Amino acid sequence: MNKQFFSEMRKISHEDELRSKLLLHGVKRILEEKQEKRKRGLLGFIRRKTNNL
Repeated sequence: MNKQFFSEMRKISHEDELRSKLLLHGVKRILEEKQEKRKRGLLGFIRRKTNNL
């Protein structure tokens, strides 16, 4: 998603009002994806701990 997002952002003019909205939306998506990865990593760790008990 990151490479595609930034390539699309390069196509939009710096003066375009939509650019800032798209940038904020993209940053929000990136942060949500990172948060999901962290959750999956933590849940996997917890599952491994409980299965070993």
